[in-house]
Amino acid sequence: MFCLVYRSVALPSFKKNELNEMLHKARVNNSRDGITGCLLFYEGEFIQYIEGTQLKVLNLFDKINTDNRHEDITLLAHGERDSREFNNWEMAYEDFFGDNDQINYLRLLIDSFKENAHSSIHPDPSANAFWKAVRENLEKTLKSQP
Repeated sequence: MFCLVYRSVALPSFKKNELNEMLHKARVNNSRDGITGCLLFYEGEFIQYIEGTQLKVLNLFDKINTDNRHEDITLLAHGERDSREFNNWEMAYEDFFGDNDQINYLRLLIDSFKENAHSSIHPDPSANAFWKAVRENLEKTLKSQP
């Protein structure tokens, strides 16, 4: 299993209502291509974790690099994993609006990740722990919603 993490900055022209369309297309395409992952949108930045076969993930990253909705795309990490982190999520998503314990915890995690993420292309155990915590908290958030 190959995984890749990048971050980018949304262009000022990117509108929040475009996000739902983008997510719908990503989920359909990712399901078709056997890709899973998580997209976070926080303070105008995207942080995305993608996992699947190396060829499919790298092809998707090439497309992401040409997407005109964001800029300053920075590869943070990539590498092999033993198993999927987001096995049942074609594209988990959180935009950090609302207020509950899980969202507040995720905000703290992302702030910490943004401060400590370096442009290393080596697998990083702390990044693995970050994405595991993100998945667990997204699951809790979904369970706590009415």
